[in-house]
Amino acid sequence: TKPSQNLLKLAEKADVLVHESTFGNEFEDYPDRHHTKAEDAAHIAKQAGVKKLYLTHFSRRYQDVQPLLDEARKVFPNTEAAYDFLKLQLKAEK
Repeated sequence: TKPSQNLLKLAEKADVLVHESTFGNEFEDYPDRHHTKAEDAAHIAKQAGVKKLYLTHFSRRYQDVQPLLDEARKVFPNTEAAYDFLKLQLKAEK
């Protein structure tokens, strides 16, 4: 998913946004324009006013996704890295 205005509308005021973050900032002109950098996903979360961001769909070139988390957290501190079989428990507000 590349960043778009439609994505901002869909994510608006969400409790949780799960967003792919295939690349980091070392790819200034990243090769696949159909994917999002971690920092860009964080900007979307911030602009949409979401409560929490989970990054996922990391490129295999990253053995450690901590640098991607660091980049995203500079923009949107409430960011975590998703992992295989992650389970989230969401509670409805009364």
